[in-house]
Amino acid sequence: MDPPAWTVKARPVVDVASRILCLVIGGALLVAGLVGLFTGVGQGPLITVLAAGLLLVIMPSIVDRIRRMKLGEFEVHLVRQIAATARRSADTLRALGMEKQLDAYATIYTELRGPELKAVRGEILDRIVQRVANASAVEKFDKEEVRDLFFTGSPIVRVLALGLTEGDLSLLDSEVLHEAISRSLTGNEQYHALKIVRNGWGRLGPEERTRLLTAIETDRQIGAGPDRKAVAQQIRELAGSSRIG
Repeated sequence: MDPPAWTVKARPVVDVASRILCLVIGGALLVAGLVGLFTGVGQGPLITVLAAGLLLVIMPSIVDRIRRMKLGEFEVHLVRQIAATARRSADTLRALGMEKQLDAYATIYTELRGPELKAVRGEILDRIVQRVANASAVEKFDKEEVRDLFFTGSPIVRVLALGLTEGDLSLLDSEVLHEAISRSLTGNEQYHALKIVRNGWGRLGPEERTRLLTAIETDRQIGAGPDRKAVAQQIRELAGSSRIG
């Protein structure tokens, strides 16, 4: 029998080395984040560092879990979910070569459970939003499909629909935004809805603005997130300047 190829021999070494590297870098980032708590570092960068460090520390266990499970049972086929409601949108994402990337992010997001992983889950959702926003900026998506995606989709699909709108504000739908603000399934969903309201304020009619502003003022969850609270305040300032104008 021929000896195993050098790649086979090297695989265990690379695996161990990568695990050690993840733990070392992740631990260093967590330590840096903890130090930052007492040195006046901005909250945004601090959360990013802590989230990245935590993700690196737990990554080896995630990899082990993926290996132990059958692929068909574990993998989240996000683009297939989209195709069930919005076939043209799914075809566009596939044509852009995003299917595997989005499915991978969705799989990791689904597996990261527990309150201690909330920041990491938020980071992953933000990556999904950024990817689809980039896609929407270069390819045209159907407004009705995006609306249907939001109202019929899972929490992650709802955020994805908002990401498409972030990339192309012509997809803006005030009913979607009102639902995402007043009855959001996740804080991340509400945050991105608020961003769209802020960025698309000039596209909204007077009645839509009033309704959305009322939803913002009466929702108690917005104040629980510093990022959401900051964007909400920017919207209030826009509303004030609109009244003056």
